[in-house]
Amino acid sequence: MTREGRLAGQTPTFTALGGKRVDRWAGVELALREDAAGTGPHFADPDVPCLQLYWLQTWLDDGTAVEIGTYQDDDGFGLHGHSSDKAYDDGRWNGIYRWRSFPELPTGWIDRVTVFPERHFLAEVHFRIGARPLALVAGELEETHEGGLIFQRLDESVLAFTDLVAFERVPWNTARQVHPAAF
Repeated sequence: MTREGRLAGQTPTFTALGGKRVDRWAGVELALREDAAGTGPHFADPDVPCLQLYWLQTWLDDGTAVEIGTYQDDDGFGLHGHSSDKAYDDGRWNGIYRWRSFPELPTGWIDRVTVFPERHFLAEVHFRIGARPLALVAGELEETHEGGLIFQRLDESVLAFTDLVAFERVPWNTARQVHPAAF
């Protein structure tokens, strides 16, 4: 499949969620820091305005689910979504990965979906769920040797933001070059 074909193929998966009702979110969270001073992996930091996810599942009110992750191309990653009917809480996630539900993510009717292609990737998908925003971004937080974090765009995880002001202030490693397409 061509790069453009892959991008075109992913957009309808997300735009089809418009007008549907989200009942819950679950998935695999990826630690922000592996093992800080022998205290184990850290999944939260007050200076990080997002969740870092290996993948995410949204369960809709009709009993169906959409699994959201990333796909890799030669020079980066983009968001990928597909129908799913499995719950993956099989107890195999540990260490820097943990399975959990995400009650902090908005539920309710999806009023608006906006996709943001960047180069040949689906870089971001923004939802308006009720009165609350949710921005999903192909990216990752890279831990530095000094313990800091670098916000990488077009990387292998899914970053989930519920505060768009904080999202706009994130110091990304490269400038956002997206052009929205609302559906």
